[in-house]
Amino acid sequence: MKKTDSSCLSPINASGKPLHKEKILKPGRRARALVVLAMSAVPAFAFLDRTEPPLILAHRAGALVVPENTIEGWAESRIRYRPDVWELDVRLTADDSLVVIHDEAVDRTTNGSGLVREMTFTRIRSLDAGFWFTPDSGKTYPWRGKGVRIPTIGQVFDSFPDDNFNIEIKDSLTYAAARLVGIIREKRMQNQVVVASVYTEVLECFREFDPSVAIAATPDEVRRFVLWGKMGLGFLARTTMDAVQVPEYSGSIHVVTPGFVKRCHRKGIQVHVWTVNDAEAIKRLLEMGADGVITDRPDVADRVFKTMGFRKFPRNTRNTP
Repeated sequence: MKKTDSSCLSPINASGKPLHKEKILKPGRRARALVVLAMSAVPAFAFLDRTEPPLILAHRAGALVVPENTIEGWAESRIRYRPDVWELDVRLTADDSLVVIHDEAVDRTTNGSGLVREMTFTRIRSLDAGFWFTPDSGKTYPWRGKGVRIPTIGQVFDSFPDDNFNIEIKDSLTYAAARLVGIIREKRMQNQVVVASVYTEVLECFREFDPSVAIAATPDEVRRFVLWGKMGLGFLARTTMDAVQVPEYSGSIHVVTPGFVKRCHRKGIQVHVWTVNDAEAIKRLLEMGADGVITDRPDVADRVFKTMGFRKFPRNTRNTP
């Protein structure tokens, strides 16, 4: 049964049940303040001790090189290009499963049709999630009929328990935040995820549930941060975000500049830039000091990182972009 919540609920585990009372984190004001102070004493992503900026965040697992947001796609991408983070999206189904898919509907990426929120997980799971992927503009569809399916976020964690994930909550319901934080805690993935959402209330609820999990800024927070900076008052900005995930340009506004990166770093905030598929753009952003690039082309990013010395080339490989 669909939830239509309008306020923060208790965290919900992978089976759709509220976590046991002792496991629900609802800190008081003083406790939250202590957590924020403790987290501000270390750089963002300090708990991702297996990674070190700059990072390659494979957008939907690398949407231009593998079937996006699928376990099979990430398995292929991680072997070939070694991205540091799988950037993925989650949505609620009709029966409140939390599945990994970007679009509101299944039409673009599968052989089915319909809205995710109006379909049960059983129905969604029956679809071919590799059906429309083509690496050559429609000449071939090599992943059709290969058993590629839309997974739940719990299945992703079970398949890759040692990997790092950037998770965007696509639903506007705070219930989605409750669902996600419950699964993250049940699977013990708190130290391996950063969570994002364009919905301020959703992200605020997530923060309330578990302030130990890294959080990306909401668009409203980014706008305020950019505005303060343009006015020369960036030092006045107060924020609990661990990362900003932004485009280099937003309309006519040049968001990611050397000054913007420096202001973020002074506050211990990482800068991840999306969606960057061009080698020259990746190089330019890394030279500015960006901490990560979110890209559909982890193959291109991997080559640039190697050329710039952030990664090693295999032996007997020419050092050319």
